[in-house]
Amino acid sequence: MLKRDKIIYTAIITAALLVAAILVKPKSTVSPEPMNGHATDSINYQPSTITLFFAGDIMLSRNVADKIYKAGDFSLPFKNVLEQISQSDISFANLESPFNDEGRHFVPNSLAFNADPKSVAGLTAAGFDVLAAANNHSLDQGQEGLNFTYALLKAHDILPVGTGANCHEGVLITQDETKFGFLAYSYAAFNDGGPPRLDGESRLGEKSNPLVCNWNDTASVAQDIQSLKLKANFVIVSAHMGTEYQRKPDAVNVERVHQAIEAGADLFVGHHPHWIQTIEQYKGKWIFYSLGNFVFDQMWSQETREGLTVTITFEKEKIKKIELKPVIIEDYCCPRWANEEESLAILKKIGLTNAILVDKND
Repeated sequence: MLKRDKIIYTAIITAALLVAAILVKPKSTVSPEPMNGHATDSINYQPSTITLFFAGDIMLSRNVADKIYKAGDFSLPFKNVLEQISQSDISFANLESPFNDEGRHFVPNSLAFNADPKSVAGLTAAGFDVLAAANNHSLDQGQEGLNFTYALLKAHDILPVGTGANCHEGVLITQDETKFGFLAYSYAAFNDGGPPRLDGESRLGEKSNPLVCNWNDTASVAQDIQSLKLKANFVIVSAHMGTEYQRKPDAVNVERVHQAIEAGADLFVGHHPHWIQTIEQYKGKWIFYSLGNFVFDQMWSQETREGLTVTITFEKEKIKKIELKPVIIEDYCCPRWANEEESLAILKKIGLTNAILVDKND
């Protein structure tokens, strides 16, 4: 009996030690369990951060194409800036030039843009994930060019937004379980000048096209936002709108952007003026009325050579930091990061003295 009792006693002690070992297992090896939809407050738990990068107009035709051909490098425009873009989790910009595998890509002074499909290599090297394709140059190469552009971007794992039969649905990207929804619009589907489209029809009097999401249709914009809001944690609205070569947005578009925020947009990013414009926070949501040029050949003024990029850091589905980083375009094609003195001078033009913005609701 004594031996049997000793065996039982030893078994009990061994079991107790095993239970104790499990209970004192280091927390760092255990994933925090959700509690009421939120992670537990373990001292070893570090909430994941997500970074989104935004830039303005990218035009890969005309003189930009000429510089690419002369360098023999289709990723040339992004050489000086691609590292920071590719490091972001999601990168977004406005694609100002449609792609087409027909016609000339370098036509001096042309307002009908036509980018060489091979130059998509620069967009992929930089790591762009989403590109707004809705602007006044969307149909520069006709519907064939619009469809070609859409298919080319998709084939290179870049999501085009704002054009196509389903443009009102937007696109959805999930990053670390956070769903970001993107919508894009344009004030016009056709540009205001240049030679006729490939189909020979006149642009005069034409403004909208069902294949390009219309910024002027405020009811549809609001409906699109509300629909996407049902699927996304954070909705970003982008629009090609405003008056060119102006520092401040016009009253009509300020009202339309405010309406988009009221409909449920969490962030607004604008482009088209070719100058950077003022920044606003409305009802707690950030508005960037124009980021200016990013890749362009408008070397004829300092303002058109300057652009603004925005890097937004999210934590727990909330904006924690916004960093503004200006660029200066050189040699008709290629942005570089502005130095400290240049950055301060550029930010001063829109009334800022600091490149870091903090959410007022934080």
